[in-house]
Order: sequence, then C-alpha cells, then structure tokens
Amino acid sequence: MRLNLSLKNALILICIVYTLLTVLSSSYALMVGVTSDTHFHLLARFMVTAVGIGSILLFNLFPEWKLWKRFVMHYTVTMGLIWGLVWFSGFFTELHPNAYRDIFLNFTPVYLLIAAGFLIREHFKNRKITA
Repeated sequence: MRLNLSLKNALILICIVYTLLTVLSSSYALMVGVTSDTHFHLLARFMVTAVGIGSILLFNLFPEWKLWKRFVMHYTVTMGLIWGLVWFSGFFTELHPNAYRDIFLNFTPVYLLIAAGFLIREHFKNRKITA
C-alpha cells in the first residue's frame, strides 16, 4: 500500500482533523463545566495533529514491509515525536504531572481506530484480488 499524499492534501487533512478534534474536545469540556482553553493547548493540539498526519509519509519509505509492520514502525516513531513535543513544551509551560500519560491516552485510541480501518480495508482488498 502506497499513500499518495500531496502537501496540499496533507494540509487540508490536518485542518479537517484539527477542527474535528477541537470541536469534540471543546464540546466535552463545556459539558463537564470547563469554560476555557489556553492558546498553548490549541497550538499543541495542532502540532500533534500535524505530526500524526505528516508522518503518514513514513509508509512510503518501506513499501515492501507488511502493512502491520509499517503501522508498528509508524506508531513508534510518531509517538516518540509527540512525546518529544511534550518534553519540549515543558520548557515553555508547566506540564501536568500526567502529561505523558494523557497524550498517550489521547493519541493511541485514535491511532488504533485509523490503523484498524486501514488493515481491514487492506484485508478485504487482498481477498478480492485472490478470489
């Protein structure tokens, strides 16, 4: 599976995902009584979204690998970059004591859903070809 993601399409996808995440997060926050969000938090969400979408290009570096191996490599690199962003942001703002755990719990379920969707699609595509 080769992913053809142009810069324009990547930017559009980053904007769409960022908007959806922000609307969902803001809606949830308002439901539980939190009425403010910091600008730093909004920028951090954008950076995490950009890393997640931009790192899709890693898939094109190893086209001969099985898809699940590419997902493991991709997740490891992406999660490392995101934890690096959290660490770096600690120089500019005080981190919550559970900042690393929180970013892991926010990023991993979304990643697993997307990866599962791709793996299922690839499985059915391969079954169609061999049938």
